[in-house]
Amino acid sequence: MKLLFFTDSRGQHKTTFSEKKIFTEKFSSNFDCDLMLCPYKWTTTLDFINLIETNKINLENYDKIILYTGVVEFSPRHLSNFKQCLSSKLGFIESLLGDYLDLDTLYQCKYRGEYTKSLISISAYENVVIPYLQKFNQKLIFINTNKIVPGWEGNYLSNNPYGRPKNINLVEEYSKKTIGKFDNLINLLEWDYEEIKRYTVDNMHLTYSGSEYIYKKIKKLLEC
Repeated sequence: MKLLFFTDSRGQHKTTFSEKKIFTEKFSSNFDCDLMLCPYKWTTTLDFINLIETNKINLENYDKIILYTGVVEFSPRHLSNFKQCLSSKLGFIESLLGDYLDLDTLYQCKYRGEYTKSLISISAYENVVIPYLQKFNQKLIFINTNKIVPGWEGNYLSNNPYGRPKNINLVEEYSKKTIGKFDNLINLLEWDYEEIKRYTVDNMHLTYSGSEYIYKKIKKLLEC
């Protein structure tokens, strides 16, 4: 069985368990795998789609694709950061999203003195991105994004003393759109707040327990 793992930083970040293998590494030790783990500064589902559209990823080469993306394009970011992120992807985002590209609507919540904005809208995610992924539903194992624990930053403050934007919980609204859309969905929205604290270090990146949770879920789906 040939596997492709395409993830944002959540598929490689293991600073709290550096002597152990994260789930992507465990699979690469036991399966024929190609790993594309956070290949860009801002790795999104849109990058994955662009690689398919430009024939840099050939889905025919793989029996299963494990996709762990979304939080980067969901997360509200201050406007100057949004513009940096967008500029690296604007060409193919315009082509992919078409009329669903929204460059104007801002969230009223500010972060670091600026209004905030997500890379794509919920409408674009629901009406463009998800339908695209559904085209190869049988090959896809999709890992969605967990909720955000209110008032808890975990170890994120050690990396960024500003913390995350106050409207970071918007990622949950995007993630909800995946429910019922894929046959092989690892639904991290099932985690309650205590499980999020146990399975992540900062509401997003995994602890070893979180990595093992995902590893077991994927392994079970591969055995079906």
